[in-house]
Amino acid sequence: MHTRRIEVPPEFIRNSRRVVTAGVEETGSLVLQNVVEVLGVTDLSAVDMLDVGCGVRFTQTILNRDIPIRSYTGVDVEPTLIRWLQANVGDPRFTFAFWDVRNDMYNKRGQPFTRESTLPVSGQYDLICLYSVFTHLSPSDADAMLHVLRPHVRATGQLLFTAFIDDTIDTFADRHPDKPLNVATYAEPFLRSLVEKAGWRVKKSIPNRRDSYVAHQFLCGPVADA
Repeated sequence: MHTRRIEVPPEFIRNSRRVVTAGVEETGSLVLQNVVEVLGVTDLSAVDMLDVGCGVRFTQTILNRDIPIRSYTGVDVEPTLIRWLQANVGDPRFTFAFWDVRNDMYNKRGQPFTRESTLPVSGQYDLICLYSVFTHLSPSDADAMLHVLRPHVRATGQLLFTAFIDDTIDTFADRHPDKPLNVATYAEPFLRSLVEKAGWRVKKSIPNRRDSYVAHQFLCGPVADA
C-alpha cells in the first residue's frame, strides 16, 4: 500500500527561510511544475527521476499533493535524513540512498569526491535533478559530479541543475569564504566548459525564476559518443 501522507520532522527541513515561510509543499509544487515546463512534458508520470541532494521537499510534495511520477530515487549526504525517509516512505515508487562523499558545507568528514567516486545507486534515469547542489560545489566537485552522473542518464535522458551565475567574474567565486560554499558562484562560460568536458551539452540556459523559487537552471543532454 502506498504511503498516503508524510509529516516531516522540522530538523529535516533544510530549505531557506524564504521557502519555509512560503510553504515547503507550496514551493515544492512550483518547482516540480517548473521541471515539467522545462522538460516540455505534460507531467512526470513517465519519468524515472534521480534526485541528487534530495532533502525531503520533493518527496513530501509528491506524496502529499498526489503528483504523478513513475519512480523517484533520492540520494543525499545526510544519513539521518535518509534513514528517516527509508523508514517512513512505504511507496514502492520511492528509493533512497546515503552517499558519503565530502562537501565542505554539508559533509566535511565524507570520502574524497573525485571523478572515480560512484553513486550509491545503480541503473539509468530519464531525468537527473540537482536543485541547490551546484550552488554549494567547488569547481573540482562540480567536475567530479558531472563525470559521476554521466553513466546514469539514458540515451534520451536529461540532466537539470541550478547554479548561481555571475558573468562579472572570470570563473568561480566562493562568495562567503567564512562559510565555505554557502554561495558557490560560477561564470556561465566556465560552468559550460565543465559540463562539456564531462560528456554533456547544454540544451537550455534559463535565468532565475524567482516566482518559482529556482535559481539559474541548466538543462543538459548526454553527448552520444562521450
